[in-house]
Amino acid sequence: MEKRALILLMAVVLGFGIFGCAGEKSMVKPTPSQILSVKVTLDTVERLNAIAAKPPYQGTDVIVYKINFKLFNPNNVLAKVDNLYFEAKIDDGTKEKMIVLAGSMPSMLVPAAGEANWSYADPLLYGGIIGQIVTRGLSGAEGMKGAVRIREELWNELGADTKKFFIDGNLITSLPDHPSLGTVYQQFKAEFAIPKL
Repeated sequence: MEKRALILLMAVVLGFGIFGCAGEKSMVKPTPSQILSVKVTLDTVERLNAIAAKPPYQGTDVIVYKINFKLFNPNNVLAKVDNLYFEAKIDDGTKEKMIVLAGSMPSMLVPAAGEANWSYADPLLYGGIIGQIVTRGLSGAEGMKGAVRIREELWNELGADTKKFFIDGNLITSLPDHPSLGTVYQQFKAEFAIPKL
């Protein structure tokens, strides 16, 4: 009887050893041969406050925007995102468009085949818009009076959420555990309209 129990115990231990090793081997991920860039998508955009009900607006009036991005790592290992930078612009009748929000993110790790979120909020200053209008020559022959008129029109359109926004950005992806693979540079674009408060 003791002999049977000992044989059974040895069979169980040997079975655990064999199946335990096989299970561990199946969990090891193969070494990647190339870097797949982390994918950036625009999750949501929010206007966090309303503008004053009617003019005259003050130079210190602000509209605060919050932009939320999702980052997806298609690699089977940990990925690092560096130099994520974006600009949010509005159509002002020029090819370049007017920058209303720009931001950058410090380095961030994104888990293997996983997601991470990143948010950025910043105020747009009513008094600051006039500088872009004047320096880019949008007021034409009207000079400063034209710039003030254009600023008020833009501010009303932003407050009424009638402007379409365009995002241009870029980032660098690397795999910290596999530095010999180098880095991948990627650009991304998106368009959005702010939902009404």
